[in-house]
Amino acid sequence: MNGLGDTAERRDYVPLILRTMADTATAQRKLAGKTGISKSRLGVLLHRDPAKRTQMTVVEFETILHALGTNIVQAFIHLETFPPAELISDERHATLIMMLCEFFVSLPKKLIEVLDELDGLDGSEVRKEWASPLQKAVIKRIADEVVAVTERRARLAQSDEFHL
Repeated sequence: MNGLGDTAERRDYVPLILRTMADTATAQRKLAGKTGISKSRLGVLLHRDPAKRTQMTVVEFETILHALGTNIVQAFIHLETFPPAELISDERHATLIMMLCEFFVSLPKKLIEVLDELDGLDGSEVRKEWASPLQKAVIKRIADEVVAVTERRARLAQSDEFHL
């Protein structure tokens, strides 16, 4: 299901799907109505015992995730971020993952557009080694912005002109 072949580590998305169903109070019957996948098919796709599961298609996987208000990128990032034993439903982390997925899904296209607009650059200058420094820069920028927002809120809360 992850498209990485038999030699790659297989990710088990079913516990994440089941946790999301529980968090959103979505029973199999309701999910069947939202997805158009029969309740019995969902039962074998989402069985708690992996040995009793049938492999789901990518279309079924996407359909189920969409019906639960998420997508493949968010599910993948969630499993990469949290060990399977720590499938959490902390809203802070869910929001962070959603925001980062939105940010990074559109990033390649936007970077390609910028490179296309710059004279003399064709993209061959980009190096894989840049990933770590760029990641550190993004993390620092986000942390700096969060601190700045927090400080602005604190100043507003303590301002004499702030009245409820």
